[in-house]
Amino acid sequence: MPKTIFNISEELMKQINKTIKKWGFESRAEFFRFAAIDFIRNDARFMPSDDILKDHTKAIKSVKARQIKRI
Repeated sequence: MPKTIFNISEELMKQINKTIKKWGFESRAEFFRFAAIDFIRNDARFMPSDDILKDHTKAIKSVKARQIKRI
């Protein structure tokens, strides 16, 4: 599987980390796969960037991510 490397702001990373913990994503990679799939599914590339972020936030909140029980 190919890797994708990109930079994001510290504030966005904090929000992503909180979301990952809250919804039980296994990893950042899993979180970004969900975000990418949702983005493509909703054909959001035609939306203004502020609206995209709002829609992704709503989509992430609506995801029933599996809760991983760690031993």
